[in-house]
Amino acid sequence: MTVAAASTERNGGVPAHQLSAADISDSVLYMAGRDINLHTRQTLSTVPVTRDELAAVRRAWAKRDRQGDLLATAPAVLEFLKQQEPVVVIAGARGMGKTAAAVKALSDYGRDHVGEHAGAPWVLEHVLPDWEQPGEGLLPAKRRRGYILDVSEEIDGWADTVAVAKKIVGHGDALLKKGSRLIVIASQDGWPASQTPGLGRIVVRATAAPSGREIVQTHLARLYPSVAERAWLTANADEGLTDLLGVDMYPSDAAALALALSRIDDSPQAVETARAAATHWRDVVKKVFTATRENADDRALLLAAIALEGLAPPDVLAASRLLLKEKTSKSVRQILTGPDLVTRLEEVEARVASGKVSFAHKPGYPNAVLGYVWRQLSDVQKPLLAWVKLLTKHGALGFSRLSQIADLLVQLATDEQDLGPLDVARAWATSGDQAGREAAASMLATAAADPTLGTVTRARLRDWAQQDVDPARVTAVVCQGSFAAIYPRQALTCLRHIMGRPIADEAVADGEKALRAMAEDDSLLPQVWEAITGWIEGKGKPAGCRAFLALLDPKAALSTVTLLLNDALAHPETADELVTGWCACLADPALADRCERLLEKWAEAVADHDLADDAVVHVLDRVVDEHMVTGPMAAFLLGKEGVAYNSPAVIAMRERLMLRRHERRNHIPHAGDEGAAAL
Repeated sequence: MTVAAASTERNGGVPAHQLSAADISDSVLYMAGRDINLHTRQTLSTVPVTRDELAAVRRAWAKRDRQGDLLATAPAVLEFLKQQEPVVVIAGARGMGKTAAAVKALSDYGRDHVGEHAGAPWVLEHVLPDWEQPGEGLLPAKRRRGYILDVSEEIDGWADTVAVAKKIVGHGDALLKKGSRLIVIASQDGWPASQTPGLGRIVVRATAAPSGREIVQTHLARLYPSVAERAWLTANADEGLTDLLGVDMYPSDAAALALALSRIDDSPQAVETARAAATHWRDVVKKVFTATRENADDRALLLAAIALEGLAPPDVLAASRLLLKEKTSKSVRQILTGPDLVTRLEEVEARVASGKVSFAHKPGYPNAVLGYVWRQLSDVQKPLLAWVKLLTKHGALGFSRLSQIADLLVQLATDEQDLGPLDVARAWATSGDQAGREAAASMLATAAADPTLGTVTRARLRDWAQQDVDPARVTAVVCQGSFAAIYPRQALTCLRHIMGRPIADEAVADGEKALRAMAEDDSLLPQVWEAITGWIEGKGKPAGCRAFLALLDPKAALSTVTLLLNDALAHPETADELVTGWCACLADPALADRCERLLEKWAEAVADHDLADDAVVHVLDRVVDEHMVTGPMAAFLLGKEGVAYNSPAVIAMRERLMLRRHERRNHIPHAGDEGAAAL
């Protein structure tokens, strides 16, 4: 491959094919369709405010609290925005509608005071607090943005709240100059309002919660207008249906209920279904567990049906016996005279259609059952999770249902605000099955992004990264999935702990896979590279060296190695970082064998035309200056006792490096140096 061409736009309109390496010292690098600038400063991740969020505040805003008084939070925030305060803080308990108020205020501010006539549109984004220590991450600062930073679940644990708050306010000043605004969502008392006058002046306190009933009613009327054609919602008011519409619900739960109600048809069972949905199947679950008070068989059958929904009744029966640790529950006489299996399933509110067990007629019922069992029958928690592990082993009845069972468990964890259901992730992540690893990663990544459970989940992942091999492997597996894209800094923090383990065990191998996976993502590569070079130069040197060798392996990460080497031809700082990394690794006796193997791989990749000859020599020539007569580089160049280097690729690379040294010693110009920085 050749040096990548540079961006025409960022180089004064000069066509890419006419640019030399000297012309692209500040360019974005293009290579094989990848557009990378390795040394851009990486900001905290953001996710856009969704269309549904915007529709809710623009078309179905609930204006009153539970007592019927007008809500004051959003108007107060809007007033602060109009006054050009650098940051506005919304402080209050959970369930006060703080996030919705932030979206409402920013939406109204953009409509009335920004408009879209002056350039780019007004965009609203949630900022994810992806930092190892609060305040260390670089907050985003794009133009014409309304940012929402929710720290309500972590701010009470900050060591120096005042210092972090001042940093955030300082960033707000910078945002003002770009036509952007920042709203911080805090806990009731977490923001240090009383400690510094300037910090207290910008606080709006959310003291009244929006009416759950009004949220449901406005959403039904304005977001789901087809519901107005369904007479059951108002015609059955005398049966008490409207009393179930969530007066004391959290705003998010009220919005979810409105969506659920909007999907109910005009069938004869519509009222019953609506009532059950509004109460999260409370009465149905209570009825089933009352009827089965003395019947462990049917309760086990219900749990098995939930776990194996979509499978045949005999499979469900076998799983229920596994839960009870019984090979057979009854004698032949009892089986022949007792209720048939389908009837038993129907009695616990399951259905059997086309030979498959289903709960499609009662959406949300399985989650309600699991929640009831977890709370009311808490002694069964450990046996239940042990059963799930057995049920989901490779080849077991539930293996094909891994992802669905993972969804059930993470929903249970978030509903109950309890990390306990996620403990099965350890077994899945270390099972050796790709499906198990993916299920563990997906489940923990979902929990890590949850508004309330996320902070403690991320803390647990960091803690596991520093423990024994099995929990460390769980974290490494999670970092191979979506968690790393959402929280890259925290993923890299976890991987630093894992890569710095005393022994290169399975957790380290999984960590290397995670690093390579992150580096394959163009948006994450600059952050990965910055982290690795920082580890090498700081206290994380052992982790940095392992990470460096993992990322520079052309057998495992060819496109990333190619990009880094080509970037080194264009940018001296990348070349410096590659040389520093190589020298640090070569100086560690514990890494000698691995360094030798990597040097051979580079030589073979050059011989196979996978890596550019000039790019490799450009870096290794400087490394030779430091390590020519010692360690793995000496063995690579000069050979060592008992080892025969007959590889044509190694011999060719030796010759190229020796020729390059001869050219430099005799001041012979080298074509590969043209336009490059002096090394």
